[in-house]
Amino acid sequence: MTSKNHYLQQPAVAEFVSQLACWLDGESFGEHQFKVRDKILPANYDRDFNANTLEEAFQRFYWNGRHFDESQTLLDDYRLRLRSALRDADSHSLLAAINDVLLWGSGGKVIKLYTYNRDWATANHPQLLDKLRRSLDILQSAEPDAAPFDGELRMNAGFTKVYALAGDNIMMYDGRIGAAMGFLVRQFCESRRMLLPEALCFPWAPGASTMNRNPSTDMLHFKQLANRSRFHAEWKIQASWIACAALQSASAAWCHGPNALRHFEAALFMLGYEIPMARRKVNKQRPALGL
Repeated sequence: MTSKNHYLQQPAVAEFVSQLACWLDGESFGEHQFKVRDKILPANYDRDFNANTLEEAFQRFYWNGRHFDESQTLLDDYRLRLRSALRDADSHSLLAAINDVLLWGSGGKVIKLYTYNRDWATANHPQLLDKLRRSLDILQSAEPDAAPFDGELRMNAGFTKVYALAGDNIMMYDGRIGAAMGFLVRQFCESRRMLLPEALCFPWAPGASTMNRNPSTDMLHFKQLANRSRFHAEWKIQASWIACAALQSASAAWCHGPNALRHFEAALFMLGYEIPMARRKVNKQRPALGL
């Protein structure tokens, strides 16, 4: 894949980063509405989601029984445990921390997304420290070679969260966040009446529900993640580069500070809950592991 500098200097990418910074600073990307269908929500939680700025989407964050501040407290603990285990070369503590992050990522449910990754981590326990360090080296590199994710290393909707907490400037990128990135690119392209640049073709995945998460239109086609580890890793890296560049340019208080990237992810997480259908019919979603 391309280097960080080369990727961010592509005209379409640079223009999108600039637009994303404006959206972070409060510019409207267009109205986004849907009905939150989760079975368990706080008594005062408005199921009618309506946001036209990223900050509004961030303020509506709710996952696994927690609003953002409560969730961030939990993630801070996971982050500390992962990094301490890596620093101390403590494979048992690392396995336990990874297990907790995976369970959090599955919504606290022992579903296939969780057990699939838990079993892999357990089976690879003797090599887990080395595999995680090598993964982080690639994800944090300005000139990454993602080829090891073809088989030796692992990337999916569960492990993307482990890497984001264990490393620096690494964005969580699952199917739901990919759908939101695609939606924002769709808004960007349609406002400029341009075709979809290959460098901004962020892949998505449908999740377990029947809600639409496909941002594609007849003119703008976004691919699916489809459980391809290297493909997933490459787009995760590029999404991280874009997010960090836009956050660095933005000035709004809500997306500044040490957890700025987590704030942006939370906004995307809510936008990706359901993507407004395109005006014309697109291909149906195929089931995949991921949110």
